[in-house]
Amino acid sequence: MINYNDAEKALEFLKSSDVEFARRKCLYEGLDDQKKTVEAIAFMNAEGSAAERAQKAKADNGYQDHIQAINEARIEFETMRNQRQTAALQIEMWRSVNSAMKMGNI
Repeated sequence: MINYNDAEKALEFLKSSDVEFARRKCLYEGLDDQKKTVEAIAFMNAEGSAAERAQKAKADNGYQDHIQAINEARIEFETMRNQRQTAALQIEMWRSVNSAMKMGNI
């Protein structure tokens, strides 16, 4: 059963991770927004027909590195989002248990 200390730790985690969560979200979204720009730069630097340049742009090391950075940022963002959701659920469970105990149902 969840106790007060667990709920307090969950609340403290939520409070202390606000800025980091926002930073991770902005990093992920910013990198994702830049994806087409990075691809366009690689396209402009490639040679050949438009179809060949498009394929070379997607295979470009800079573009591939950018895709990898997006994936890593998304993993960090989603991990923290899941941790925050778990903490919120712990608090909600504590509230429910505490309420049931006050009513004599537990």
